[in-house]
Amino acid sequence: MDEDRVYNEIIKEDGLSQEMNPEVSEHTDAELNQEVTKEDRKAEPEITKEAISHAPRIENSVPYYSQTIKPVKKHKLNKMKAAAIVLLVAFGGLCVGLGIGLAGPVNRLFVQPALESVSERFFNADKKTEENQALFSFDNQKAEEMNAENMTRSNLPKYESIIPEIAKKIGPSVVSIRNTYVVTDWWNQERLQEGIGSGIVFHVNDKEVLIVTNYHVVANNNKLTVTFLGNYSVPATVVGLDSPSDLAVIKVLQEDLPNEIRGKVKAAPFGNSDELEVGELAVAIGNPLGDAYDNTVTAGVISALNRKIQIADKELTLIQTDAAINPGNSGGALVGSRGTVIGINSIKLVDTSVEGMGFAIPINVAKPIIEELVNKGSVSRPYLGIMGQDINEDVSELYEIPIGVLVRQVIEGSGADAAGIQAGDIIIEFDGEKITSMKQLTKIIESHKVGDKIDVKLIRDGSYKKTVTVTLQQKPSE
Repeated sequence: MDEDRVYNEIIKEDGLSQEMNPEVSEHTDAELNQEVTKEDRKAEPEITKEAISHAPRIENSVPYYSQTIKPVKKHKLNKMKAAAIVLLVAFGGLCVGLGIGLAGPVNRLFVQPALESVSERFFNADKKTEENQALFSFDNQKAEEMNAENMTRSNLPKYESIIPEIAKKIGPSVVSIRNTYVVTDWWNQERLQEGIGSGIVFHVNDKEVLIVTNYHVVANNNKLTVTFLGNYSVPATVVGLDSPSDLAVIKVLQEDLPNEIRGKVKAAPFGNSDELEVGELAVAIGNPLGDAYDNTVTAGVISALNRKIQIADKELTLIQTDAAINPGNSGGALVGSRGTVIGINSIKLVDTSVEGMGFAIPINVAKPIIEELVNKGSVSRPYLGIMGQDINEDVSELYEIPIGVLVRQVIEGSGADAAGIQAGDIIIEFDGEKITSMKQLTKIIESHKVGDKIDVKLIRDGSYKKTVTVTLQQKPSE
C-alpha cells in the first residue's frame, strides 16, 4: 500500500541515480564510507520494508532526497599529447643538428655566391686577395694625366709662356739619382766611383715611390741615393733593369722619406708620344752636372720623330729635340706642350761640329717596359741563342756560300741549342723570310713572343740543306 509505494519509489530513485552515474556513485560511496568500519555497519539497523512501514508519518512530506558529491578529478597528461610533444622535441633536435652540419656547405654553395653576386651588381665590389693583387698599369692613371692635358697656351693670359707652368707642375716630380758603384783600376784595385743622373716619379702609394730612369744611370750600382725637391736625400733600391731599352725602375720606401716631404712627392702625368708633331714645344727637366744644378729647365722643339740611333750593340728609336740635354739629364723628363711627359731623356750627340741634338725615349715605348719591370722585375724578350755574322753578296761570291747569317757560336741551353743548330751553320730563312743580315734576323725574332715555335732553314757543311724547329726562349737578364 502506501508503505509499499514509498519503498518502491526510494528504490527506483536510488537505482536510477546509480544507473545514470555509476562511476560517481562508486567513488561517492567509497569516500563516504572510508571512515566507517565493518563493525559500525553491522550495528546500524538495516533498512527494511517493515522499518519503513513503522516510521512516523509527516504531513505533506516529500519523497526522500539524496545528493551525490563528485570528487575533484586529478588532471592527467593525455598520452597523445605527450607523444606529440616528444616527437616535436626529437624533430627539433634533428633539425638543429642538420642545420649545424649543413651550415658550412649551404653557406659556401648558396649564401656566399648570392651575397657576392649582389655585392658585385650593386656595389661593384672586387674580390681581391694579397695573392691576386691587380698588376700595375698606366691605364689606371688616365685621370691624373687628364689634369695636365688641358694646360695649353689658350688657357693662360696673353703673352705669358706655358714653360713656367710646366716647370712648376713637373719639376717636383723629377729627382736626382746618385749611383755609387765599384770600378777596377789599372792595377786591378777596386775602388768606389759615383755617377749622377735624373729620374721621374711615376707612381706613389702608401708604401713606396716608384721612379723611372735610364739603365745606364743605375747599372752596376753598389748604392743608390735619390734626392727629392733639391734637399732631401734617401736610399733607393732597384725594382727592375732592362739594358736593351736603356730603362730601369727604382723605388724609395715611404717610411724612409723625411716628415717634411711626406705627402708632397707627386707622380708626373704621362702623355701620348704618338700624337707628337715636329716643331711642337719640348721642355727638358733634369739635373745636369749634379745636385748643384738640380731641376734645370731647358726648352726647344721636337726636331724629329722616330730617329734610329745605334748605341753600342743596340738600336733605339728616339725623339730628337734641340732642348739642351747635358750629362746628368739622363733619365729626366721631356715634357710636351700639354704639360705631360712625352719622353725620357737619354743621350746627346757630343761632337765639336754638332749642337742641339738631344734624344729621348718615347713615353709610349717606355710604358709597357716600365709596367713589366714593376710587375715582374724584368722584360720578357725572346731570343734565338746564337752569335752570328753577316754573309753579304761579296762574301758569298768570294767563298761560294749562300747569303745569310753564319752561326759563330751557339749558347748552351738556348732554343737554337735544343733544336740542334751548330756553329758553322748558315741561316738562310727564318719564319718564312729570306735572311740577309743579323739585324734583319734580330728584328724578326723581336716581333715574336717567348715560346713561339719557328721553322729555320739552314745550310750545313756548305751544301746540305736542313730545316729545324726552334722554340724561342726568354732572353737572360743582363
